[in-house]
Amino acid sequence: MTRKNQTISRVLAALMLSSVVLIGCAAHATQETVAPTPGERFSISQSELPKVKDQAAKGDVSAINKLADYYMLYLGDEDQGISWLERLGDTGDLEARKNVLTFYQRHPSANNTKHLELLKSRWGM
Repeated sequence: MTRKNQTISRVLAALMLSSVVLIGCAAHATQETVAPTPGERFSISQSELPKVKDQAAKGDVSAINKLADYYMLYLGDEDQGISWLERLGDTGDLEARKNVLTFYQRHPSANNTKHLELLKSRWGM
């Protein structure tokens, strides 16, 4: 084989290898792989939600915690999330109390300041 033929063979081999890699990448890119969102683990299905709310209303701490996470971390609904987190604080959860107080301190308003003082009194702080 001449030097010219060897060079052509090498170029063709490199092109074939590149083609295989590109085809593999294209095939992989067309597969729909959806990365989970960070809050996905806090999701509650719509069929399960009424049951969890019922359990929480009856004082089930685990259900209250699930709802606080669901609203705050999955839906991003701060009003509902803080409400459930406050209920969790009412069960004696010190971490929840700290988080609720911090939330109200970071979101100053006349209503929040008044509610903050009420919570501190209610929780003996």
